[in-house]
Amino acid sequence: MAVSTRSRSAERLVDILMELHAHGVVNRHALMKKFNITERTVYRDLNALASIVELCGEGQYRLISPRQHGANVALHHSLAELLNADHLFPERDEDFWHKLDSRVVENHILIQANNPEHSVKTDLRRYLHLIEKAIQKNSICQIVYKNKTRLVHPYKLTNQKNIWYLLATENGKLKSFALSKIHWLDTKKERFSRDADTLALIHRHPDPWVSSETFEVQLRVNASIAGYFLRRDLLPHQRVLYQDSQGLQLSCQAAHQNQIIPLILFWLPNIEVLEPVWLKTALVNTLHSYLAGNGTPVSDTVVG
Repeated sequence: MAVSTRSRSAERLVDILMELHAHGVVNRHALMKKFNITERTVYRDLNALASIVELCGEGQYRLISPRQHGANVALHHSLAELLNADHLFPERDEDFWHKLDSRVVENHILIQANNPEHSVKTDLRRYLHLIEKAIQKNSICQIVYKNKTRLVHPYKLTNQKNIWYLLATENGKLKSFALSKIHWLDTKKERFSRDADTLALIHRHPDPWVSSETFEVQLRVNASIAGYFLRRDLLPHQRVLYQDSQGLQLSCQAAHQNQIIPLILFWLPNIEVLEPVWLKTALVNTLHSYLAGNGTPVSDTVVG
């Protein structure tokens, strides 16, 4: 009677475990030759042992020690939280963590982000520890930003599109300060009391354009590009008001015209500002100025 596929697989798994205990490692290609199986089959066998076996490079696999396994998973969870991995992998079950190291080594998945600023290493080396300590201790900071000395109350460091910002209040108003534009920073002995409303606002809108004062924008999007806006939110706090054969009508919330105008410019001529009228006028004036050669700038950074 022929041996079932399941039985042969079980026998291979036992053999692999015995070899692991005897020699410490097994080689994927050696297993293929030993059992006369395909690479796909050996991957399936090793995946069945993923809770206790890990890839250690060059097609070699080893047993995970219980202590190391727990430490690695804890570290992976912490790093995923810090890097907000929910946007990339919304579901991260036990199987995801077991396969993480092998995915890194085998390099089948490529995740690309925006290029960081050229000064990022210097900026973080100069300010990360100081700002973290100031936030932990509620210390008032004195900074030089855009050639002006300011006293700020630091609340959070945030990274948006690979640019680092300090979210802090100045004279009671929440602002964003690009780390690369802070030319000097000092922590004072004086402390401040965190404002609950400010913390709640940052929690709801953890981005550089966070503000308690926003305005609504309504736009008409041509059907030719509507799919991009339906696939994901391309505008701040985007909402689809209605959709027809001609396209979409959307609304969004913006904190400043410099936040929304660059986004609209990117999608011209297939997008139109409906409301507010003053924003439509500002957009038209920007285009007129550009065509006239005046080069009126539209900033993509927060006014702080």
